[in-house]
Amino acid sequence: METKRRKGLIASYYLSKYDKEALVELNYNSYKAAFRDIGAKLNIPANTIKNRRDDYDSINENHRRGWHQRELSKSILEIAEQFEKFSKEALTEIVKDILSNSNESATLINLLESEKKNNSTYNNRGVTGKQAEKIFIQYFENGFFEEYLGDLIDTREEGCGYDFKLSGESEIVFEVKGLSPANGGITFTDKEWSVAKKLKNKYILIIISEVFLNPKIRVVVNPYEKVKPSKTFSKVITVNWSFQSNQVE
Repeated sequence: METKRRKGLIASYYLSKYDKEALVELNYNSYKAAFRDIGAKLNIPANTIKNRRDDYDSINENHRRGWHQRELSKSILEIAEQFEKFSKEALTEIVKDILSNSNESATLINLLESEKKNNSTYNNRGVTGKQAEKIFIQYFENGFFEEYLGDLIDTREEGCGYDFKLSGESEIVFEVKGLSPANGGITFTDKEWSVAKKLKNKYILIIISEVFLNPKIRVVVNPYEKVKPSKTFSKVITVNWSFQSNQVE
């Protein structure tokens, strides 16, 4: 992806995610001023910055609906996935570095390019995954999975190798995967795959494609026996805050 375009997407994502707080942090008194100034600094049309901000509005929680009626591009989802877990403070400093064209911003862009090249199976797990999980919960509550008896229990924060399980003694569990297009790569963590191997028919894979447009659901019982995945390795960019020990009195 072209460097200036990637920088523009990062700035647009920040404007969408933090909305009016972003304007304050960047010292803009209006969205129009932000679009104009950011566009000028990055040599990108102001309206492009606005449109990309609107794209991100469809996945961020703010008062605008954004471009909810069209599929988000791969490059837009990549930026959302890479930065969704960054703190507001970290992302603010990153955007300020980008707009000042600092050495730190160049280093970040190089790291992002390296991450993309080294992880060919990258599939926007965070953004599409969250949307898919939301859709799955809605469908379950509306009786779409009526053959599975029991209440749905959320286990996403427990690190147990699946997203949900059923109450009672059935031991049925669900792992939900989301895709923005109709088809694409599905990635399991090592823990998820190990649990799928152990639970066999009690492990239900839910694949929800076109999550931002017209969701379609596929149910795969015992995915461990149904597919033959390939093993890959990946690395994740994180933010660390450093200082010299002699700064502390």
